[in-house]
Amino acid sequence: MPFRTADGRRPLDELLLAQRPADDHRFVLRAGFGYDDPVSKRHYAVAPGRVTDLASVPMWLWSFIASYGRQSAPAVLHDDRSAVAARLGDRRAALAQRREDDRVLRTALREQRVPLLRAWLMWAWVAADREREFGGAAGVVFMVQAVVGTLVVVGASVAAFWHPAWLALALLPALAALPWGGLAPLMLVLNYPTAVLTPLIALHLVALVPFRLIEAVVELVTGGDPAGVWRPTVRASRSP
Repeated sequence: MPFRTADGRRPLDELLLAQRPADDHRFVLRAGFGYDDPVSKRHYAVAPGRVTDLASVPMWLWSFIASYGRQSAPAVLHDDRSAVAARLGDRRAALAQRREDDRVLRTALREQRVPLLRAWLMWAWVAADREREFGGAAGVVFMVQAVVGTLVVVGASVAAFWHPAWLALALLPALAALPWGGLAPLMLVLNYPTAVLTPLIALHLVALVPFRLIEAVVELVTGGDPAGVWRPTVRASRSP
């Protein structure tokens, strides 16, 4: 088991976290741990005190991918590595490090027995955000292409109900991904699995949004906080 206690003597059998404050969306790691990457053979150590929001999954996607679970330790490790990359002060160096750290996240998710599709989607979404944050103009183009490609796949799938020939359009994002070279697999995951998930998310929101609106009305009538129904926690302004 690649995740081990801080002293390396035994597999990690508990992840000690403190929610501070008690209604915040962040947690503080109370006991450090280590991770041995089976690909690079590198050892990573996460020290106590690391602040994390676990897996950064929007609340409205929790029905598909939870913010905690088997992915908790990989998520804390990734938050720690992301903080290290952000402190480098050099965009290109941070981008190179984050690409490797994101690969480590994907490997760790699978080591923790996170299902394959879920693990690759989690990796793809954080990797896309990495390109947006550190990739400069190329990162912006990458993100635009990822969104457009997903829409093309969804549109082609819908149009195929009228004529199967429209499915040929779904091949265009794959061809457009080839010039990205090493980033092409990432683009393909962003285009195709995300396109499959898109109508499922839409159906989920059809049920979720009316319920949240009913909650907001009840809060408004009873003198509560209507805005508070959109998150299960608050966003505290102070650091733990």
